[in-house]
Amino acid sequence: MSSPAARERCHDEEEDEEVAFVARRRAPMRRVAAVAAVLATFVGLSVCLVLCSMVLRKLAVASPSARGVSSTARALLASEELRDLTTDNLMALHGPSLAATGRSSVRDRVSLGFDRIQRQLEQSHPDAAEQLDRLEVSGEQQEAALRSLRKFGDARMVLMSRSVAEAVEDNARDEGGDSAALQRRLSDALAPRLADLFHMHAEMSTDVPVDPTSALGKWHPQLEVDMSATRRLSVLDGITGGVSAHAQALFESLERQLGGKMPKAPARMLSFESSYGGSGMGAGSGDDGTAKFMDCIKAAVPDPTKVCKCIADNLEKVVQMVMAYVKSKTGA
Repeated sequence: MSSPAARERCHDEEEDEEVAFVARRRAPMRRVAAVAAVLATFVGLSVCLVLCSMVLRKLAVASPSARGVSSTARALLASEELRDLTTDNLMALHGPSLAATGRSSVRDRVSLGFDRIQRQLEQSHPDAAEQLDRLEVSGEQQEAALRSLRKFGDARMVLMSRSVAEAVEDNARDEGGDSAALQRRLSDALAPRLADLFHMHAEMSTDVPVDPTSALGKWHPQLEVDMSATRRLSVLDGITGGVSAHAQALFESLERQLGGKMPKAPARMLSFESSYGGSGMGAGSGDDGTAKFMDCIKAAVPDPTKVCKCIADNLEKVVQMVMAYVKSKTGA
């Protein structure tokens, strides 16, 4: 028989072998755990880098106006905020025709449109393009310029543009384009929106002479808009024309704010005055202001963005025209 000491040594050796066996079995698991920890750390760092990169890209492309800092007129023209705003306005103005195209596709085409305008400006007016690169615009001025574009997507303006387009189409079909008949049709189409006209005029100017309700009296015209008869505008033409109208309105807003510092060539380049031989889409003045507005509208239809610009640029004259029509109906 073995001695107690020998049995104890044998027991210790068995325990050591068992411990070594367990350690050998656990070693791969520890290695796996170590590798998993390293991978987790790597993945975490990668995710962090991706998120940081996304944030930095957002800050890089966001419009300076969104950050409240000054930038250049050229940077505003190239900003993501301008392209998003233009896309939203076009989606609202064109309704189902662009909804079927999809916002993402429309946004891509809007970007291409603004890129085309920048190239056109560089080729046709290199001095003006260089001025835009140097012309500083404050955050407040940028926001004011963008605010002037939001009217194109305003629900009130969208409805008015559709009413006006229908009136122009009806007049061309039924009256052969007679100017006096067109003025009556336009006034009749916009009369139900007289309150909206006044409110929009008040938003753009503090000089609002009359409360619209006093002119309406007991007359309650019904607003009916049927777009089925209006000329159809191709998707591409609608986006191209809409981008040009937005860019022109942006340049004109900067002209008003910056005065002589802002070159006039960019807005003039985008004017479609040659479409009807008039003096452009600018506001009419004097006794012929209504005629200029009607010429602008006839050239703009069926492009809803250009129709909106005609209304906005001639808003005071439009209010006066509709007020005179309403008063003639009510005997005021």
